Amino acid sequence: MENARIDAVVNKYQDIPIQKFGEGIDLRRLNMKTVAMTWVEMKEGYASPLHRHEDEQTVAVISGRLRARSGPQGEEVYCEMGPGDILTVPSNVIHQVEALEDAVFCEAFGPGPNLEKGIQTVYMRKQQKAAQKVKAAEQAEKNN
Repeated sequence: MENARIDAVVNKYQDIPIQKFGEGIDLRRLNMKTVAMTWVEMKEGYASPLHRHEDEQTVAVISGRLRARSGPQGEEVYCEMGPGDILTVPSNVIHQVEALEDAVFCEAFGPGPNLEKGIQTVYMRKQQKAAQKVKAAEQAEKNN
């Protein structure tokens, strides 16, 4: 039986497709079997939505400054981050990062990646519920 050879692969920055994550936030994401890695460029004044996800996450600041938020409304904890600082986010902890100046950071998600489910924000859940209600009403109308 011949052993299959698996080599390390260099993914060039310019070859990784940009995914827009709202205004002012560009992502370049790579998914492997057990980890997802994302290069993030965030413009000053922009922030990720307040969200949570199943995967654990680390955020390593490369340049610029971020304000990290953790915890639900009324129990928030804030911390400023600069180059070299690393934020660790356990599974399903509500969090957010905001760029205090133009910032570049890398995120790693694991043990997933479970990112096909995406992040869960209050706004997104409300949108999903509203869409489900519309679909159910349309189905009920068809059945009548």
